[in-house]
Amino acid sequence: MKTLREAYGAETKFTQSLAKDIDSLNKINELVGLPNVARAVNELSIPGGSIDVVGYTVKGEAIVYEHQDLSGRADQTHVGKTSHYARVLKSQGLKVLGTILLCESIDKIFLDTFEDIRWAYNRRPTLMGHCNIHAVRSIWTDELTYAPELFTDDTIIRGSDTVLDFYKQEIENKISDNNILISAHGNSIRALCKYLFKLDENQISKLEIPTGNPLLINLDEEKKITDCKYLDSERAKDLVVF
Repeated sequence: MKTLREAYGAETKFTQSLAKDIDSLNKINELVGLPNVARAVNELSIPGGSIDVVGYTVKGEAIVYEHQDLSGRADQTHVGKTSHYARVLKSQGLKVLGTILLCESIDKIFLDTFEDIRWAYNRRPTLMGHCNIHAVRSIWTDELTYAPELFTDDTIIRGSDTVLDFYKQEIENKISDNNILISAHGNSIRALCKYLFKLDENQISKLEIPTGNPLLINLDEEKKITDCKYLDSERAKDLVVF
């Protein structure tokens, strides 16, 4: 397999080429279940930046394509930027059918980077949650043919798994003799609550984590929850099972 730099020399040259390669764009669209485009433009200027590629169907509907190569990180910031581009186009009166983040920069993808954990269970990572972004892996063959593919089970890391691994290794055995404060991203807290509250996939979708409202959880010697409540009762959210 080749890298983008080996195939094109620069990311801008790739996106310029991609805008002219309607067959490759439609290959990407087929992977994620979006319709074919008939034409595309490169580096479309919008307030606050420019979009790598925008494709248009015969009906004039838009699909946004952003690419992240090996020199950068496909992280939450990039996802947010891509989602923002789609919202700008919608505000200009365009119907946007989908947004696609093409990722060369990672062999493995942290699913929770793209998808709120409430949507992450029992679902393949094609459509990425509340950001409404599809993630596609950019690959070039040794013959320099562009061969995009979906992330598969062996290229997915669920952030919830890493949270639980850390909790079991570093925190769980210390609970009996200590008061422990955990400060983390909402998705990490939600993953931990799913484990502690023994929530199923339907229940987790109802669990809201308010910002900056400490959740006090008391456990007995067998590490079973005896009491659970938010310290600010006025901003408390439904704990589903308490």
